[in-house]
Amino acid sequence: MKLSPTRKTDYGIRALLYLAQTLDRSVKAEEVGAEMDIPTSFLRQVLQDLQRVGMVSSRSGPNGGYLLSKDPEHISILEIVEVLEGSPYIKECALRGGPCRWEQVCALHWIWGSAQQALIERLEKATLLDLVQEDKAIKDGTRVAPVDSHRRINIPT
Repeated sequence: MKLSPTRKTDYGIRALLYLAQTLDRSVKAEEVGAEMDIPTSFLRQVLQDLQRVGMVSSRSGPNGGYLLSKDPEHISILEIVEVLEGSPYIKECALRGGPCRWEQVCALHWIWGSAQQALIERLEKATLLDLVQEDKAIKDGTRVAPVDSHRRINIPT
């Protein structure tokens, strides 16, 4: 089972993280793309979606670019997911069918639904500011990668 954001949400979170780290100035899409490894053409589409809901604003001209419109403390990760992916609530049966007695609900519904609700609640509590602080701690070396990190290098003993 793969549980991860879509590419659009991945890029949106990266872009917002960069904008939250550069609050003192407007930033061109090319800079965000280069710093966060995001294709600029796709990034512009994502930034438009974020601008449409008021998370991001833009200025044109030589000193123009994108700015965060809201305080990072007031942008939840859930809000970002909802803007870029839509509602995270169950839209289809987790088992996608089953015996005829499953016409209304499947046997997995309660377990899957409660797990999904826990994820939604966690995303709602986490803010863009939390990501900024985590990113800074990782960069400073004060936040160590967890044992289950997918990027952790396993050195043979």
